[in-house]
Amino acid sequence: MKRILTTLTIAVMLVWSAPASAHTFWVNLTESFAHPPGHVTAILGFGHCLPLDDLLTSDAGVIRLKSYLLVDPQGQSADLGLPSAKVDPKQDTDMALSVQKGDLGLRKIALAGTPKPGTYQVTAQSQPTFFTMYLDEKGKQRMAPKPMDAVKDAGKVLASMKYISYSKAFFAIKQWSEPKPLGYDLEIIPLTDLSKVRQNELVRFRVTYKGKPLSISASDILTMTCDSNTFGGPDGFRLSCYIINGNAQFRIPTAGQWVANIYLHKRVPGNPELADLQGKCTDVYIAGSVGFTVKP
Repeated sequence: MKRILTTLTIAVMLVWSAPASAHTFWVNLTESFAHPPGHVTAILGFGHCLPLDDLLTSDAGVIRLKSYLLVDPQGQSADLGLPSAKVDPKQDTDMALSVQKGDLGLRKIALAGTPKPGTYQVTAQSQPTFFTMYLDEKGKQRMAPKPMDAVKDAGKVLASMKYISYSKAFFAIKQWSEPKPLGYDLEIIPLTDLSKVRQNELVRFRVTYKGKPLSISASDILTMTCDSNTFGGPDGFRLSCYIINGNAQFRIPTAGQWVANIYLHKRVPGNPELADLQGKCTDVYIAGSVGFTVKP
């Protein structure tokens, strides 16, 4: 019963107090070669509805970025510049609708000179976010956006979490090459040429945690999901598969934009690989996503 209550507490924290983790975070890429020299546009997606849903900073959730990069086939990176973290006020209209401005990291990446052939990555990493649920010294339940060792009025900590998200998308120049790993704690690398995927074809991914393959076990049911605005209809269902020996795969049923996503949960107490977080939080949630487009 205690374990069930802890799980429910964390679930409440994810949905109520840390909307960024309840939201999915992804990268949209659109290739345009209608006029020379050709370019790719990148824009960040945040929320639940593809291709775009919410602002990065809104009442429904806030995600602040640590990095936003363009990575070449050899692993060299260029900074794309962080989106503005400013939260603009809503403006009312005479139509009973409000308007709010925001920065979704729109970037145009144009060909210039002779770029190296191979696969390029556009990747974004969020800043780590902590949140703690606790009882204060008078027994009242409270929440605070900080590690549990930074909560000074806690009589009892109920649960505390750290959340971080990694998002990627890929485009190829002249030829597809296997993308270089970027050293993220949770790393998703496509094993399929995502520039040529068509409806009803198989898409495969390699998934690692701290450089080692993730795999389902009796105590850890690891899954990857895959969502699209062209699949699921009003019921909003999605594809799902187990991660086995570092591998996950889907047969994509429809053309359109897709996002493969993972939420990885790790308990901190007694976990030697998370020694740096002992006393700071009880749970770690790590999200990873890959955005890609499927042709008809």
